[in-house]
Amino acid sequence: MLTEEQKKIYDEIIDYVFEDKGGVFFLYGFGGTGKTFLWKVLSAAVRIRGEIVLNTASSGITSLLLEGGRTAHSRFGIPLEVHETSMCRMSRSFDLGELVQEAKLIIWDEAPMMSKYCFETLDRSLKDIMRDPEDKPFGGKVIIFGGDFRQILPVIVGAGREQIVNSSLNSSYLWNHCKVLRLTRNMRLLQNITPNEAMEIEEFSKWILDVGKGRLNEPNNGVVDVDIPEELLITEVNSPIESIINVVYGRNPRYAAS
Repeated sequence: MLTEEQKKIYDEIIDYVFEDKGGVFFLYGFGGTGKTFLWKVLSAAVRIRGEIVLNTASSGITSLLLEGGRTAHSRFGIPLEVHETSMCRMSRSFDLGELVQEAKLIIWDEAPMMSKYCFETLDRSLKDIMRDPEDKPFGGKVIIFGGDFRQILPVIVGAGREQIVNSSLNSSYLWNHCKVLRLTRNMRLLQNITPNEAMEIEEFSKWILDVGKGRLNEPNNGVVDVDIPEELLITEVNSPIESIINVVYGRNPRYAAS
């Protein structure tokens, strides 16, 4: 069921996992390219051999999409306040430390939305737990991050663009050790849909990517007004925001008056 693009990435990761090579990867792909599906296939391939894979994500909602998923903070005991010298709340001699030692693969989805200090904190802690004599990143574990830097970056109260960018994963010393892998094929176009539906999905996907890449209304200086396509606008109701809430969450009589 894997595409040729996904299969190539799968084979490379699995080789690193079962040859105990250690390695850091970043899987880069926009929404709909099959990152979550690839996480599930990798997890199944590791677990079917009786080995341990730790599925984590930067948010609770995303972690629910992964088998046995947990937030990275919960799984590794990452402090809420992280800095240049912080450490995870786990020890080599306790259950969590023993679990991490035994893990063959660590997957961390939606990584771009977390501060680089979260990853550096995990790096220091895994080096301490694994006691790798070669001082490899993350103690020699195979770890793969995933996400899209065009989406939400770390949220820092009162921060400007420069500070936010400098706090991102690709501004960390760890980025030099990351091998970037890419998924580029929109899997939603491979579904059993009509040609018109496929064209609409492709056009919307292209528009979203152009927004993320800052390609609309070029040339610009990074600040630009984005025109929302008319077919995406809600015009037949008095309160578009309330309409979106009702469709997504349903109408709750308790809050109808408010």
